[in-house]
Amino acid sequence: MPKLNCHEAKHNPNSPYKNIKTIIADIPNELKDSITQYSLKLFDLTGCRDYARVDWRLDRSGNPKLLEINPNPGWCWDGHLAKMCNLNEISYSQMLEMILKTAEKRLQ
Repeated sequence: MPKLNCHEAKHNPNSPYKNIKTIIADIPNELKDSITQYSLKLFDLTGCRDYARVDWRLDRSGNPKLLEINPNPGWCWDGHLAKMCNLNEISYSQMLEMILKTAEKRLQ
């Protein structure tokens, strides 16, 4: 498999990445909590507002490595943000509503 997953690789029907499924990582709760806390700190430190997506990878020893913080991930119904919400039992319409309500609250 190619080591880089560019935009075309994600949306080209002939891409080897097209059939990869998004799943919840099976990691210890302590590691999950640590990644969550780092993500929240990064959200604040980088000036994100309303929503963002923080991508992590684990090295071979299981240590988290920051891949990127995306302050404006796509709202598309089949994008990674929507997939992550769906895995946490948040529907696409609920996700959109949460984002809009958060922005509305900030602007009041």
